[in-house]
Amino acid sequence: MGGGGYCCEWLKRLRPVAGGAALLAATLLPAGVAWSDRRSEEANPPLQRLSIDVQGTGRSYYLHFPSGSRAAPWPLVLVLHGAGSNAEDSLSMYRWIEASDLNGFILVGLDARPPRVWLPTNFRLNPRVWNSGDPGVQDESILKNDDVAYARAVLDELGRRYTLDPGRVFATGFSSGGGMTQRLGVELSERFAAIAAVGSLRAQNAPPRVPLSVLLIYGRRDPLVPYDGGTRVSPSGDTPGMPPVSSTVGAWVRDLHCSGDAQTAQPGPLVLLETWKDCDAGTEVQAVTVDDLGHHWAGSLPDGLKESMAGPQSRAFDDTSEIWAFFAAHPRHGARPQADPPAAAGQ
Repeated sequence: MGGGGYCCEWLKRLRPVAGGAALLAATLLPAGVAWSDRRSEEANPPLQRLSIDVQGTGRSYYLHFPSGSRAAPWPLVLVLHGAGSNAEDSLSMYRWIEASDLNGFILVGLDARPPRVWLPTNFRLNPRVWNSGDPGVQDESILKNDDVAYARAVLDELGRRYTLDPGRVFATGFSSGGGMTQRLGVELSERFAAIAAVGSLRAQNAPPRVPLSVLLIYGRRDPLVPYDGGTRVSPSGDTPGMPPVSSTVGAWVRDLHCSGDAQTAQPGPLVLLETWKDCDAGTEVQAVTVDDLGHHWAGSLPDGLKESMAGPQSRAFDDTSEIWAFFAAHPRHGARPQADPPAAAGQ
């Protein structure tokens, strides 16, 4: 779980002992449940774990190449997990592997680093957290991680291995990963045609250097990212003064110079869709509100987060299928596919 954009106040309590994280995780997760326990090894195609050096620091990521015979150039989707989770579990739990095989895009899961890299990662005591710019993240070991450089290095490496379509490179994330996705959309905007962030706020004030399309998904019953702003409620302490989600939506509408009012639609009885179409370079901003959703990835496999703390899960919307539909409809026009490198021949 973990918060994206003003959601990680509890991480301040990680020094010197992770008491706040332990309290939060123990409250949200049933006893004996770990993230890896929810992953079915037999049901999922294999993921390849790869290592990469980022400015002298060893990092890793997960790669899934879609099944079936398809021609290059390849679309690519980066997925960023929430705080306390990890790439491997999120790709399975959110059904991204299935989406990759069905729609033919390369799937990549990035892994955040925990505060104490010399200890095993643990949801309760040593959770993985993104350096998303969230002011609630104040642990120095997290703040020194250059997660933007990490994402750039992974994209560069995959660009050397495969014939990628630069007009169809996308990023998405949940909670802390959603906040990091929005940071990538600002600071690496030239690398993405579109981004989609779930249950997170944007911490950056600067506009993106290159226009890109943006999808934002929120639950109206999310206690960790309160829809109308106000007080965030968590077991490690309440945080007053949080901005409403409309502040993040409005920032993207402003920075992409979208003109006119939003077009509204209701694709389901519990779902509101707002769309700003007239944005820079033909880009688009969409905001989805799911009335009965708390702090979850809608439509995922069970995530173990207790409703009493994270709010309800919803079946009124399916984040993964709708995010891919948004990505497929919003390529960056005019981008030229990379030339096929010798090592990628036949891919």
